[in-house]
Amino acid sequence: MGGGEAIPGFPHPNPVRSYWQVPPHPIADHRTTADLPTATTWDYVIIGSGITGAAVAHKLLTRDPALQILMLEARTAASAASGRNGGQVRAGWHLNFAKYADAFGEDAALAFERFEAQNVADMAAFVRAHGVDCDFRDVQTADVYTAPAAWAAALAVVRRRREVERRRPGAGGPFVERRVWEGEAARARVGLPSAVGVITYAAHTQNPYRLVCRMLELGLEKGLNLQTNTMALKVAPLEGADGGGAAKWEVVTDRGTVQSQKVVLATNGYTNALHAKLNHTGFLVPGRSQLSAIRPGSNMAHHPVMEGTSVGLNDIGNGDYFMVCDADLPGAGDILYGGGRSVSKSLHTVDDSVLNEKVVAYLQHTGRQVFGSETWGEEGEAVRDWGGITCYTPDTFPLVGEDTATAPGQKGLWMSVGMNGHGMALALRCAEALVEMMTTGEAPEWLPEPFRLERVWNKETVHLSGLKSWVTV
Repeated sequence: MGGGEAIPGFPHPNPVRSYWQVPPHPIADHRTTADLPTATTWDYVIIGSGITGAAVAHKLLTRDPALQILMLEARTAASAASGRNGGQVRAGWHLNFAKYADAFGEDAALAFERFEAQNVADMAAFVRAHGVDCDFRDVQTADVYTAPAAWAAALAVVRRRREVERRRPGAGGPFVERRVWEGEAARARVGLPSAVGVITYAAHTQNPYRLVCRMLELGLEKGLNLQTNTMALKVAPLEGADGGGAAKWEVVTDRGTVQSQKVVLATNGYTNALHAKLNHTGFLVPGRSQLSAIRPGSNMAHHPVMEGTSVGLNDIGNGDYFMVCDADLPGAGDILYGGGRSVSKSLHTVDDSVLNEKVVAYLQHTGRQVFGSETWGEEGEAVRDWGGITCYTPDTFPLVGEDTATAPGQKGLWMSVGMNGHGMALALRCAEALVEMMTTGEAPEWLPEPFRLERVWNKETVHLSGLKSWVTV
Protein backbone atom coordinates (compact mmCIF):
# COMPACT_ATOMS: atom_id res chain seq x y z
CA MET A 1 0.00 0.00 0.00
CA GLY A 2 1.30 3.47 -0.81
CA GLY A 3 1.62 6.00 -3.60
CA GLY A 4 -0.94 8.47 -4.97
CA GLU A 5 -1.04 12.25 -5.28
CA ALA A 6 -0.24 14.53 -2.35
CA ILE A 7 -0.29 18.25 -1.55
CA PRO A 8 3.23 19.31 -0.49
CA GLY A 9 3.53 19.56 3.29
CA PHE A 10 0.19 17.91 4.01
CA PRO A 11 -0.56 14.28 4.97
CA HIS A 12 -0.13 11.91 2.06
CA PRO A 13 -3.49 10.40 1.08
CA ASN A 14 -2.18 6.86 0.72
CA PRO A 15 0.46 6.01 3.36
CA VAL A 16 2.15 2.66 3.76
CA ARG A 17 0.00 0.72 6.22
CA SER A 18 1.55 0.22 9.62
CA TYR A 19 1.87 -3.04 11.51
CA TRP A 20 -0.68 -1.89 14.08
CA GLN A 21 -3.34 -0.88 11.55
CA VAL A 22 -3.99 -4.41 10.30
CA PRO A 23 -6.91 -4.80 10.48
CA PRO A 24 -8.26 -1.21 10.50
CA HIS A 25 -10.15 -0.15 13.60
CA PRO A 26 -13.98 0.12 13.28
CA ILE A 27 -13.77 3.94 13.59
CA ALA A 28 -11.02 4.26 10.96
CA ASP A 29 -13.33 6.06 8.50
CA HIS A 30 -15.78 7.45 11.05
CA ARG A 31 -17.81 10.56 10.29
CA THR A 32 -20.15 11.53 13.10
CA THR A 33 -22.31 13.44 10.61
CA ALA A 34 -22.54 12.62 6.92
CA ASP A 35 -21.93 16.25 5.95
CA LEU A 36 -19.30 18.57 7.37
CA PRO A 37 -21.26 20.74 9.87
CA THR A 38 -20.40 24.16 8.46
CA ALA A 39 -23.37 25.98 10.02
CA THR A 40 -22.21 25.42 13.60
CA THR A 41 -19.94 27.79 15.51
CA TRP A 42 -17.72 25.34 17.36
CA ASP A 43 -16.15 25.90 20.74
CA TYR A 44 -13.07 24.03 19.53
CA VAL A 45 -11.88 22.66 16.22
CA ILE A 46 -9.09 20.15 16.75
CA ILE A 47 -6.95 19.30 13.74
CA GLY A 48 -5.41 15.85 14.03
CA SER A 49 -6.69 12.60 15.55
CA GLY A 50 -3.48 11.20 17.06
CA ILE A 51 -2.85 10.88 20.76
CA THR A 52 -2.61 14.66 21.22
CA GLY A 53 -5.91 15.44 19.49
CA ALA A 54 -7.68 12.48 21.10
CA ALA A 55 -6.41 13.39 24.57
CA VAL A 56 -7.30 17.08 24.23
CA ALA A 57 -10.85 16.22 23.13
CA HIS A 58 -11.33 13.65 25.89
CA LYS A 59 -9.97 15.94 28.60
CA LEU A 60 -12.04 18.93 27.45
CA LEU A 61 -15.26 16.92 27.29
CA THR A 62 -14.56 15.31 30.65
CA ARG A 63 -14.37 18.81 32.15
CA ASP A 64 -17.38 20.14 30.26
CA PRO A 65 -19.63 17.69 28.36
CA ALA A 66 -21.60 20.63 26.92
CA LEU A 67 -18.70 21.75 24.74
CA GLN A 68 -19.13 21.52 20.98
CA ILE A 69 -15.93 20.06 19.59
CA LEU A 70 -15.16 19.16 15.99
CA MET A 71 -12.13 17.05 15.09
CA LEU A 72 -10.72 17.05 11.58
CA GLU A 73 -8.51 14.21 10.37
CA ALA A 74 -6.95 14.31 6.91
CA ARG A 75 -6.88 10.53 6.59
CA THR A 76 -8.23 7.68 8.70
CA ALA A 77 -8.40 7.90 12.49
CA ALA A 78 -5.02 7.74 14.26
CA SER A 79 -3.35 7.31 10.88
CA ALA A 80 -0.20 9.36 11.57
CA ALA A 81 2.67 8.88 14.04
CA SER A 82 0.46 7.72 16.93
CA GLY A 83 -0.62 4.67 14.93
CA ARG A 84 2.84 4.02 13.52
CA ASN A 85 5.34 4.02 16.38
CA GLY A 86 7.37 1.21 17.92
CA GLY A 87 4.85 0.29 20.62
CA GLN A 88 6.96 1.36 23.60
CA VAL A 89 5.92 3.54 26.54
CA ARG A 90 9.10 4.33 28.46
CA ALA A 91 10.70 7.25 30.30
CA GLY A 92 13.72 6.78 28.08
CA TRP A 93 15.23 10.26 28.17
CA HIS A 94 16.56 10.05 31.72
CA LEU A 95 20.11 10.18 30.38
CA ASN A 96 19.42 13.65 28.97
CA PHE A 97 19.45 14.91 32.55
CA ALA A 98 23.00 16.30 32.39
CA LYS A 99 22.61 18.16 29.12
CA TYR A 100 19.24 19.58 30.21
CA ALA A 101 20.71 20.70 33.53
CA ASP A 102 23.68 22.32 31.78
CA ALA A 103 21.48 24.07 29.19
CA PHE A 104 18.42 25.05 31.26
CA GLY A 105 19.38 24.58 34.90
CA GLU A 106 18.88 21.78 37.38
CA ASP A 107 15.30 22.72 38.20
CA ALA A 108 14.27 22.51 34.54
CA ALA A 109 16.00 19.15 34.15
CA LEU A 110 14.16 17.83 37.21
CA ALA A 111 10.88 19.24 35.90
CA PHE A 112 11.36 17.34 32.65
CA GLU A 113 12.15 14.14 34.52
CA ARG A 114 8.97 14.50 36.62
CA PHE A 115 6.96 15.28 33.51
CA GLU A 116 8.16 12.28 31.53
CA ALA A 117 7.76 9.84 34.42
CA GLN A 118 4.27 11.15 35.22
CA ASN A 119 3.25 10.92 31.56
CA VAL A 120 4.22 7.24 31.46
CA ALA A 121 2.33 6.63 34.71
CA ASP A 122 -0.70 8.50 33.33
CA MET A 123 -0.69 6.33 30.20
CA ALA A 124 -0.80 3.18 32.30
CA ALA A 125 -3.48 4.65 34.56
CA PHE A 126 -5.65 5.65 31.58
CA VAL A 127 -5.46 2.16 30.05
CA ARG A 128 -6.39 0.53 33.34
CA ALA A 129 -9.10 2.99 34.34
CA HIS A 130 -10.91 2.61 31.01
CA GLY A 131 -10.15 -1.06 30.39
CA VAL A 132 -8.53 -0.23 27.05
CA ASP A 133 -7.90 -3.31 24.90
CA CYS A 134 -4.50 -2.38 23.46
CA ASP A 135 -2.28 -5.33 24.47
CA PHE A 136 -0.78 -3.21 27.26
CA ARG A 137 2.07 -4.96 29.06
CA ASP A 138 4.34 -4.10 31.98
CA VAL A 139 7.92 -4.85 30.99
CA GLN A 140 11.46 -4.18 32.06
CA THR A 141 13.07 -2.01 29.42
CA ALA A 142 16.81 -1.78 28.89
CA ASP A 143 19.19 0.93 27.68
CA VAL A 144 22.09 -1.02 26.17
CA TYR A 145 25.65 0.21 25.56
CA THR A 146 28.27 -1.59 23.50
CA ALA A 147 31.04 1.03 23.41
CA PRO A 148 33.09 1.60 26.60
CA ALA A 149 33.31 5.37 26.06
CA ALA A 150 29.55 5.74 25.64
CA TRP A 151 28.95 3.56 28.70
CA ALA A 152 31.35 5.67 30.77
CA ALA A 153 29.44 8.81 29.72
CA ALA A 154 26.13 7.17 30.69
CA LEU A 155 27.49 6.19 34.08
CA ALA A 156 28.62 9.77 34.63
CA VAL A 157 25.05 10.95 34.10
CA VAL A 158 23.71 8.28 36.44
CA ARG A 159 26.17 9.36 39.14
CA ARG A 160 25.27 13.02 38.65
CA ARG A 161 21.56 12.30 38.95
CA ARG A 162 22.09 10.20 42.09
CA GLU A 163 24.13 13.01 43.62
CA VAL A 164 21.20 15.37 43.00
CA GLU A 165 18.86 12.85 44.64
CA ARG A 166 21.08 12.74 47.71
CA ARG A 167 21.30 16.53 47.83
CA ARG A 168 17.64 17.20 46.95
CA PRO A 169 15.69 14.03 47.84
CA GLY A 170 12.39 13.85 46.02
CA ALA A 171 13.03 16.97 43.95
CA GLY A 172 12.42 15.04 40.75
CA GLY A 173 9.22 13.52 42.07
CA PRO A 174 9.06 9.75 42.53
CA PHE A 175 12.57 8.62 41.67
CA VAL A 176 12.27 5.98 38.92
CA GLU A 177 14.22 2.96 40.08
CA ARG A 178 16.91 2.12 37.56
CA ARG A 179 19.37 -0.71 37.91
CA VAL A 180 22.86 -0.68 36.44
CA TRP A 181 24.44 -3.84 35.03
CA GLU A 182 28.04 -4.06 33.83
CA GLY A 183 30.27 -6.53 32.01
CA GLU A 184 29.17 -10.15 32.06
CA ALA A 185 26.12 -9.32 34.19
CA ALA A 186 24.97 -6.86 31.48
CA ARG A 187 25.49 -9.40 28.71
CA ALA A 188 23.59 -12.05 30.64
CA ARG A 189 20.76 -9.64 31.46
CA VAL A 190 19.91 -8.85 27.82
CA GLY A 191 21.63 -11.67 25.97
CA LEU A 192 23.61 -9.33 23.74
CA PRO A 193 27.24 -10.47 23.41
CA SER A 194 28.59 -6.98 22.70
CA ALA A 195 26.96 -5.26 25.70
CA VAL A 196 29.35 -3.59 28.13
CA GLY A 197 26.67 -1.93 30.21
CA VAL A 198 22.88 -1.94 30.65
CA ILE A 199 20.40 0.20 32.57
CA THR A 200 17.02 -1.41 33.26
CA TYR A 201 13.76 0.08 34.56
CA ALA A 202 10.00 -0.44 34.42
CA ALA A 203 8.16 0.45 31.23
CA HIS A 204 5.29 -0.74 29.03
CA THR A 205 4.52 -1.99 25.54
CA GLN A 206 1.21 -1.69 23.72
CA ASN A 207 -0.65 -1.42 20.44
CA PRO A 208 -0.63 2.41 20.17
CA TYR A 209 -3.20 2.51 17.37
CA ARG A 210 -5.83 0.70 19.43
CA LEU A 211 -5.09 2.91 22.43
CA VAL A 212 -5.68 6.13 20.48
CA CYS A 213 -8.76 4.79 18.71
CA ARG A 214 -10.28 3.87 22.07
CA MET A 215 -9.50 7.35 23.38
CA LEU A 216 -11.32 8.73 20.33
CA GLU A 217 -14.29 6.45 21.02
CA LEU A 218 -14.52 7.80 24.56
CA GLY A 219 -14.60 11.30 23.10
CA LEU A 220 -17.32 10.27 20.65
CA GLU A 221 -19.37 8.89 23.54
CA LYS A 222 -19.16 12.34 25.18
CA GLY A 223 -20.28 14.20 22.05
CA LEU A 224 -17.16 14.70 19.93
CA ASN A 225 -17.86 15.15 16.20
CA LEU A 226 -15.08 13.32 14.32
CA GLN A 227 -14.67 13.87 10.60
CA THR A 228 -12.07 11.58 9.06
CA ASN A 229 -10.78 11.88 5.50
CA THR A 230 -11.24 15.64 5.79
CA MET A 231 -8.09 17.64 5.19
CA ALA A 232 -7.66 21.02 6.85
CA LEU A 233 -6.03 23.25 4.23
CA LYS A 234 -5.93 26.66 5.91
CA VAL A 235 -6.42 28.20 9.34
CA ALA A 236 -7.17 31.92 9.37
CA PRO A 237 -8.51 34.54 11.81
CA LEU A 238 -11.93 35.96 11.08
CA GLU A 239 -11.96 39.71 10.50
CA GLY A 240 -13.99 41.71 12.95
CA ALA A 241 -14.26 38.96 15.54
CA ASP A 242 -15.34 40.73 18.73
CA GLY A 243 -15.13 38.02 21.38
CA GLY A 244 -18.10 36.64 23.25
CA GLY A 245 -19.54 33.54 21.66
CA ALA A 246 -18.71 34.60 18.12
CA ALA A 247 -16.35 32.61 15.94
CA LYS A 248 -12.80 33.93 15.81
CA TRP A 249 -11.24 31.44 13.40
CA GLU A 250 -12.12 29.64 10.22
CA VAL A 251 -10.67 26.38 9.02
CA VAL A 252 -10.85 25.70 5.30
CA THR A 253 -11.04 22.00 4.41
CA ASP A 254 -11.43 20.01 1.22
CA ARG A 255 -15.11 19.51 2.17
CA GLY A 256 -16.03 23.05 3.19
CA THR A 257 -15.20 25.74 5.77
CA VAL A 258 -15.93 25.60 9.49
CA GLN A 259 -15.76 28.30 12.16
CA SER A 260 -14.70 28.13 15.77
CA GLN A 261 -13.81 30.15 18.84
CA LYS A 262 -10.62 28.15 19.33
CA VAL A 263 -8.49 25.99 17.05
CA VAL A 264 -6.07 23.35 18.31
CA LEU A 265 -3.23 22.19 16.10
CA ALA A 266 -2.52 18.58 17.04
CA THR A 267 -0.67 18.22 13.77
CA ASN A 268 2.91 17.43 14.83
CA GLY A 269 4.98 16.90 11.64
CA TYR A 270 2.36 18.55 9.43
CA THR A 271 2.13 21.79 11.41
CA ASN A 272 4.31 23.84 9.05
CA ALA A 273 1.79 23.42 6.22
CA LEU A 274 -0.88 25.21 8.26
CA HIS A 275 1.32 27.79 9.97
CA ALA A 276 3.44 29.80 7.54
CA LYS A 277 5.13 32.00 10.16
CA LEU A 278 6.16 29.00 12.22
CA ASN A 279 7.37 27.28 9.07
CA HIS A 280 9.58 30.26 8.23
CA THR A 281 11.41 29.96 11.57
CA GLY A 282 12.62 26.46 10.69
CA PHE A 283 11.94 25.47 14.31
CA LEU A 284 9.85 22.40 13.46
CA VAL A 285 11.57 19.79 11.30
CA PRO A 286 9.46 16.87 10.06
CA GLY A 287 11.03 13.54 9.21
CA ARG A 288 10.16 9.98 8.36
CA SER A 289 11.01 7.27 10.88
CA GLN A 290 10.89 3.61 9.86
CA LEU A 291 10.31 0.23 11.48
CA SER A 292 10.33 -3.39 10.43
CA ALA A 293 8.49 -6.29 12.00
CA ILE A 294 10.65 -9.37 11.57
CA ARG A 295 10.53 -12.98 12.65
CA PRO A 296 13.51 -13.76 14.90
CA GLY A 297 16.37 -15.97 13.79
CA SER A 298 16.09 -19.75 13.99
CA ASN A 299 18.10 -19.99 17.24
CA MET A 300 16.24 -17.27 19.14
CA ALA A 301 13.31 -19.25 20.57
CA HIS A 302 14.72 -19.40 24.11
CA HIS A 303 16.64 -16.13 24.12
CA PRO A 304 15.87 -13.85 27.13
CA VAL A 305 14.47 -11.04 24.96
CA MET A 306 11.81 -13.36 23.55
CA GLU A 307 10.00 -13.22 26.89
CA GLY A 308 8.65 -9.82 25.84
CA THR A 309 10.66 -6.67 26.42
CA SER A 310 11.77 -3.35 24.95
CA VAL A 311 15.34 -2.29 24.31
CA GLY A 312 17.06 0.94 23.33
CA LEU A 313 20.47 0.50 21.70
CA ASN A 314 21.80 3.81 22.87
CA ASP A 315 25.28 4.07 21.38
CA ILE A 316 24.90 2.56 17.92
CA GLY A 317 24.23 6.07 16.57
CA ASN A 318 21.16 5.09 14.58
CA GLY A 319 18.45 5.66 17.18
CA ASP A 320 17.92 1.88 17.20
CA TYR A 321 15.39 0.21 19.46
CA PHE A 322 13.20 -2.87 19.43
CA MET A 323 10.39 -4.61 21.26
CA VAL A 324 9.18 -8.20 21.20
CA CYS A 325 5.50 -9.16 21.08
CA ASP A 326 4.48 -11.44 23.95
CA ALA A 327 3.60 -15.07 23.24
CA ASP A 328 -0.12 -14.54 23.96
CA LEU A 329 -0.53 -11.56 21.63
CA PRO A 330 -1.20 -11.21 17.89
CA GLY A 331 2.14 -11.43 16.14
CA ALA A 332 3.59 -13.45 19.02
CA GLY A 333 7.37 -13.40 18.85
CA ASP A 334 7.59 -10.65 16.23
CA ILE A 335 10.51 -8.31 16.79
CA LEU A 336 9.63 -4.70 15.96
CA TYR A 337 12.91 -3.02 15.09
CA GLY A 338 13.21 0.72 14.49
CA GLY A 339 15.98 3.23 13.86
CA GLY A 340 18.65 3.13 11.17
CA ARG A 341 19.30 6.87 11.12
CA SER A 342 22.82 6.60 9.73
CA VAL A 343 21.44 5.22 6.47
CA SER A 344 18.26 7.32 6.44
CA LYS A 345 17.51 10.38 4.36
CA SER A 346 14.62 11.03 6.68
CA LEU A 347 14.40 14.76 7.48
CA HIS A 348 12.43 17.50 5.74
CA THR A 349 9.86 15.09 4.37
CA VAL A 350 6.22 14.30 5.23
CA ASP A 351 5.89 11.47 2.73
CA ASP A 352 4.96 8.22 4.46
CA SER A 353 3.69 6.62 1.25
CA VAL A 354 7.20 5.36 0.45
CA LEU A 355 10.08 3.85 2.41
CA ASN A 356 13.84 4.25 2.15
CA GLU A 357 14.94 0.83 0.94
CA LYS A 358 18.40 1.22 2.52
CA VAL A 359 16.72 1.63 5.89
CA VAL A 360 14.44 -1.33 5.19
CA ALA A 361 17.47 -3.52 4.49
CA TYR A 362 19.24 -2.25 7.61
CA LEU A 363 16.27 -2.88 9.92
CA GLN A 364 15.55 -6.32 8.52
CA HIS A 365 19.11 -7.61 8.87
CA THR A 366 20.65 -5.79 11.85
CA GLY A 367 19.24 -8.27 14.37
CA ARG A 368 21.82 -10.81 13.23
CA GLN A 369 24.62 -8.31 13.94
CA VAL A 370 23.22 -7.17 17.29
CA PHE A 371 22.71 -10.66 18.71
CA GLY A 372 25.59 -12.33 16.89
CA SER A 373 25.24 -14.68 13.94
CA GLU A 374 25.51 -17.84 16.03
CA THR A 375 22.94 -16.67 18.58
CA TRP A 376 20.59 -15.44 15.86
CA GLY A 377 20.82 -18.40 13.48
CA GLU A 378 19.14 -18.38 10.09
CA GLU A 379 17.24 -15.17 9.41
CA GLY A 380 13.49 -15.21 9.73
CA GLU A 381 11.04 -13.58 7.35
CA ALA A 382 10.15 -9.91 7.19
CA VAL A 383 6.54 -9.45 8.29
CA ARG A 384 5.93 -5.77 7.47
CA ASP A 385 7.87 -2.56 6.88
CA TRP A 386 6.36 0.84 7.59
CA GLY A 387 7.15 4.42 8.46
CA GLY A 388 5.63 7.44 10.11
CA ILE A 389 6.15 11.19 10.13
CA THR A 390 7.79 12.43 13.30
CA CYS A 391 8.69 16.03 14.17
CA TYR A 392 11.79 17.53 15.79
CA THR A 393 12.79 20.76 17.49
CA PRO A 394 16.32 22.11 18.04
CA ASP A 395 16.14 21.78 21.83
CA THR A 396 14.28 18.40 21.79
CA PHE A 397 11.22 19.81 23.60
CA PRO A 398 7.65 20.08 22.23
CA LEU A 399 5.80 23.34 21.61
CA VAL A 400 2.82 23.76 23.94
CA GLY A 401 0.68 26.88 24.19
CA GLU A 402 -1.22 29.67 22.45
CA ASP A 403 0.09 31.19 19.26
CA THR A 404 0.16 34.97 19.02
CA ALA A 405 2.21 35.32 15.84
CA THR A 406 -0.31 34.38 13.17
CA ALA A 407 -2.70 37.19 14.04
CA PRO A 408 -1.35 39.59 16.71
CA GLY A 409 -4.10 40.43 19.18
CA GLN A 410 -6.26 37.53 18.01
CA LYS A 411 -6.55 34.85 20.66
CA GLY A 412 -7.60 31.26 20.28
CA LEU A 413 -5.02 29.42 18.17
CA TRP A 414 -3.38 26.71 20.28
CA MET A 415 -1.00 23.86 19.65
CA SER A 416 0.83 20.91 21.15
CA VAL A 417 3.31 19.68 18.54
CA GLY A 418 6.95 18.72 18.01
CA MET A 419 7.16 15.52 20.06
CA ASN A 420 10.65 14.63 18.80
CA GLY A 421 9.71 10.99 18.22
CA HIS A 422 8.92 10.62 21.94
CA GLY A 423 5.19 11.27 21.90
CA MET A 424 4.09 8.28 23.98
CA ALA A 425 6.19 9.66 26.84
CA LEU A 426 5.20 13.32 26.38
CA ALA A 427 1.93 13.89 24.51
CA LEU A 428 -0.67 12.89 27.11
CA ARG A 429 0.74 15.24 29.74
CA CYS A 430 1.21 17.99 27.15
CA ALA A 431 -2.47 17.65 26.27
CA GLU A 432 -3.39 18.01 29.94
CA ALA A 433 -1.29 21.16 30.17
CA LEU A 434 -2.84 22.60 27.01
CA VAL A 435 -6.37 21.97 28.29
CA GLU A 436 -5.46 23.65 31.57
CA MET A 437 -4.14 26.69 29.71
CA MET A 438 -7.17 26.90 27.40
CA THR A 439 -9.74 26.58 30.18
CA THR A 440 -8.13 28.55 33.03
CA GLY A 441 -5.80 30.93 31.23
CA GLU A 442 -2.83 29.70 33.30
CA ALA A 443 -0.14 27.14 32.58
CA PRO A 444 0.16 24.44 35.25
CA GLU A 445 3.24 24.82 37.41
CA TRP A 446 4.41 21.32 36.45
CA LEU A 447 4.75 22.19 32.74
CA PRO A 448 8.51 22.58 32.13
CA GLU A 449 9.37 26.14 31.17
CA PRO A 450 11.34 25.04 28.07
CA PHE A 451 8.13 23.59 26.57
CA ARG A 452 6.49 27.01 26.20
CA LEU A 453 5.58 28.02 22.66
CA GLU A 454 6.93 31.56 23.05
CA ARG A 455 10.53 30.34 22.75
CA VAL A 456 10.05 29.82 19.00
CA TRP A 457 10.36 33.55 18.48
CA ASN A 458 13.47 33.77 20.67
CA LYS A 459 16.50 33.86 18.39
CA GLU A 460 18.72 32.41 21.14
CA THR A 461 17.52 28.86 20.59
CA VAL A 462 19.37 26.12 22.44
CA HIS A 463 20.50 23.38 20.04
CA LEU A 464 20.55 19.95 21.66
CA SER A 465 18.83 17.61 19.22
CA GLY A 466 21.75 16.66 17.00
CA LEU A 467 19.63 17.24 13.91
CA LYS A 468 22.69 18.44 12.00
CA SER A 469 24.13 14.93 12.22
CA TRP A 470 21.21 13.50 10.28
CA VAL A 471 21.30 13.15 6.51
CA THR A 472 18.62 15.40 4.99
CA VAL A 473 16.60 15.42 1.82
